[in-house]
Amino acid sequence: MSISLRTYMDSEAPNVVMIPGVFSETLQLLSDAREYFQVFGQHDQQRLDAGMRTLYACEMSRITLRLTSIMSWLMVQRAVTSGKIAPEEAAVHYGLAFRDDCTVDNRVLHGILPSYLCYLLDRSLELYERVLRLDRQTSIIH
Repeated sequence: MSISLRTYMDSEAPNVVMIPGVFSETLQLLSDAREYFQVFGQHDQQRLDAGMRTLYACEMSRITLRLTSIMSWLMVQRAVTSGKIAPEEAAVHYGLAFRDDCTVDNRVLHGILPSYLCYLLDRSLELYERVLRLDRQTSIIH
């Protein structure tokens, strides 16, 4: 993956150069989440009762929502940098989405849900909050 990521970053995404750590971290976290849900997710869910399985599914969706919102925001920043979207339009219409749903602190779920799911929740929340700060800064600049 690092070869294709490097090629993508060098040739097609000028704004990713501006925020390489966030882009790389988001891709890595997407990959980690996908691998966990494919390899261990079903087994972890089967060990939970019906109510906890529903909670598990909701939190799995929250991780996905956070990461797709971040990736979408990064692509908008790329469009701004390449001149396809005006900075003012991006600030008004394409800010980081789903803030209320994505900024929920999930620490109360530690010890209730599987530990790796909680780890992914923590990492995705921390990353989302960092991008939220970047979004606020870009809104101020533009």
